[in-house]
Amino acid sequence: MHESALARFRSEIRHFYVITIANIVFAALVMAFGISVIVGEAVSMYETFSTAQYVIYSPVVLFIALVAALTGFRWLLTSVRVFEGIEMIKGDLDGMGGEVPDEALTRLIVSMLSHYRDNRATIRTMILVCTLGGICSFLLGLAVSLEHLSVSPDGISFTINNYLVIPFMLLTLGVALVSLASSYYFSRFANVWDERLDEIEESEALLKETLETDRR
Repeated sequence: MHESALARFRSEIRHFYVITIANIVFAALVMAFGISVIVGEAVSMYETFSTAQYVIYSPVVLFIALVAALTGFRWLLTSVRVFEGIEMIKGDLDGMGGEVPDEALTRLIVSMLSHYRDNRATIRTMILVCTLGGICSFLLGLAVSLEHLSVSPDGISFTINNYLVIPFMLLTLGVALVSLASSYYFSRFANVWDERLDEIEESEALLKETLETDRR
């Protein structure tokens, strides 16, 4: 029973760890994309006002890029905060090696539940972000690798743009698969944790009600 609980807890921690890292990566990419667009638009604006040459720039694109950069930065800070908590729990678990006493395992599970309860809404959003990021990575890997795609009654034919993009394609597809798999399994764990927390909250409410009744 102890070994089964330990193996499950290790799996929960591992998927949680992957999801937090994936969110940090996706947030950094969104922030970097927003900053790159802002810089490009700023250069276009500068060339328009400082030279006689008219360069097209879009205030709408600039606004969207600014929102993307700020959102990515904010989500990066949020993900790092959640990551620090799970990294501490994971470090304690890994530091115990293969043999984890019952008391230590219980303490780690309680710490995990406490960390999850404090960040429940954020973690649910992280699962969604990780899923969407995995889908986008998968589509990006396909889009970059294909030069021509033809669908006909006879079948589907395609050509690869360049063999040099194959490593990048495999990397993006790997990131996508890891993100989607971790999101799927961790969402199942999160549902279990929600049930545990609901049971704890019900017990706390019942205990509080009992104590109030005894005082009367």
